[in-house]
Amino acid sequence: MFKKLRNKFILINLVTTSIILIAAYSAVYLVAKNSADSRKPIPPESSLEITEGSFSDSSGDTTYFRQVVEERVLADRELALENLLRVLIITGISVEILVAIFSFIFAEEAIKPVRDAYETQKIFIANASHEIKTPIAAIKANLEAADLTAENHWIKNIELEADKAERLTLDLLKLAKTDAATTRPAAESVELKPLVSDTLTSFGPRLRQKHLKLTTSYQLDQGATAKLNRADFRELLEILLDNAIKYSATKIRVSVSPKSLTVKNDGATIPKDQLPHIFDRFYQVDKSAAGSGLGLAIAQSLASRNGWKLSAASSRSSTSFTLEF
Repeated sequence: MFKKLRNKFILINLVTTSIILIAAYSAVYLVAKNSADSRKPIPPESSLEITEGSFSDSSGDTTYFRQVVEERVLADRELALENLLRVLIITGISVEILVAIFSFIFAEEAIKPVRDAYETQKIFIANASHEIKTPIAAIKANLEAADLTAENHWIKNIELEADKAERLTLDLLKLAKTDAATTRPAAESVELKPLVSDTLTSFGPRLRQKHLKLTTSYQLDQGATAKLNRADFRELLEILLDNAIKYSATKIRVSVSPKSLTVKNDGATIPKDQLPHIFDRFYQVDKSAAGSGLGLAIAQSLASRNGWKLSAASSRSSTSFTLEF
């Protein structure tokens, strides 16, 4: 994440400098060119000093002399403009190189406060999640052990809220874990079709409960494999399926190719202005929907640490998430 932030900082500096240099150097060149073009031509013959008739013919005509001088002056002007343009280009490139070098040097210092704040946030989330997890587990254990035979809606409410708090805590722990990873997880050769099929099977009860139709499309050769981390791939697919089930109206389609996976659902769609924020933490398009808004953020974090690309698209009738690995 910070590498992207640093590169963005450098790119902004380079683009800004380029625009300023192009505007300034274009103005200098145009002024010089207009100045050269607007110079008066050689004065009339009467004002020329011709010595010893060197540049006149037998009749004393100095036209040839005037033509030679005019051509030489024009050639000198063109050469001067070419030299000016060459100097401007070389100077501009040199400035851009210096800006890139200094931007790279100072970028780390510029993003250091952001990095420190982010690291502090990660530590806080991890520690807070661990601390919250223990009392929640104790509450659930006591509820299960209590002899509560009679129906009590207050107890049911406590159980529901404890479950929600537990899911949120687990999501925060998972996010902290992926953020803390500094190296890419080990990859192995995995057969795609069985992995995807087994993951989809585990969602059967939820699909039947919501009366959703699931279709799959495997654009794979027999026994096709991909080099990836099995656990992260499965977890990411589970997040995308869970999200699709939550917002689908009637059907979900999963498409698998040798280098990509797409989960598409009908029903609720994502407005275009909200698509750039769909992977932000705690962000939810439907604020009233259940959940913490961490699922897609975890999916994006899993994709980033594996070097995969996760993107979202939405039309009037469907929403799709595509993972390129």
